Order: sequence, then C-alpha cells, then structure tokens
Amino acid sequence: MSDPHAPHADASGLEQELLEDQALSAAERYAAFLAAVADSGRFWVAESGEYLLTLFDGDGQELLPAWPSAATARAALAQARAQSPNLAGYAPAPRELAAWRERAAAAMDEAGVGVGAFPDLAMQCAVVAPAQLLEHLDALIAESDADAATEADETDGDAGDDSAGAPAALDLAQAQRALAQKFAKPKGD
Repeated sequence: MSDPHAPHADASGLEQELLEDQALSAAERYAAFLAAVADSGRFWVAESGEYLLTLFDGDGQELLPAWPSAATARAALAQARAQSPNLAGYAPAPRELAAWRERAAAAMDEAGVGVGAFPDLAMQCAVVAPAQLLEHLDALIAESDADAATEADETDGDAGDDSAGAPAALDLAQAQRALAQKFAKPKGD
C-alpha cells in the first residue's frame, strides 16, 4: 500500500492504491471498499446488457460482486474471463450508493443475495448482507462527518491557516485498519 499519510493528489492515485489493495486479505479489502465507497458515493458491479453478474460462494449463497472502482472491477473481470470465457460480455458498471440503497438493497436482502465486497483477482471476497453493508457505510460516513466537523471547529480559530475550512483528508490506510478490526469477522465465527 502507498504512504498512508500522503493525501491522494488525484483519482488516479486512489485507483492505483486500490489496484494494489487487491493483494490484501478479504477483511482488509472490505475496509478499503468501505472507505472508497463512503468517499465517492458509488461502487461498481459487472454488467452485460440487462444482466448483472452474480456468483455463489462455497456455501451456495448468491452474491453480487462489487468493487470500489472501475479499474479494480476491470482487473478482476479480466482474470475471471481467462478462466471462464462466458464472462466475456461483462464490464464494470457504476452504481450510485443512494440509488442502490433506495432501489436494490432491500430486495437483495429479502432474496438472500449478499454483497461480495471487493473481489480479488481470484474472485475471493468478504460477503456481507446488503443491510449490514449499509450499516457499516453509514457508520463510516457519520464518523467521517463528525471528524470533519471537529477539524473544522479546531481550524476556525486559526486565521492564518490556509487549510481552514478545507475538508479533512481521509487517511485511507488508518481507516482500512480500523474498519478491518471493527467490521470484518471471519465467516466461520
């Protein structure tokens, strides 16, 4: 992973870091997924025309694979296509978190379809229920908003500080570690 204290200069820096994160454990990738989705308000699925790619885990549970960026989805799909040519028509498609929350999350929960968060190149991932994913995202967003408000309050008194009023930079590595410890539990527990 890149320097955890360096702010992301642009989206391509975050894309590269997320691509590097594919080598992390499922729990660490889940934390990276949460941080990226909370920050951007979107995630990517695999779509072919009117069809969405779903997978089945070792227990037979259907899941919707979801990636934190188009680049991570492309990389995983390219690897999967090499092993399963029937995936040739699938490409990354963005989903806005707010729209997914309103239109799909409850239906997925009712149907027993989980979310496979940030599948790696072997399509291994953390599996969570849509409602649980939304709880984790809401907690992270609330925490981020509270941190930003606290930092804004602290910088209000610094008239000479150029960063006054600027949003707090998210320390992605620290957030990933905290989220991995807070939310990710091995599937067998």
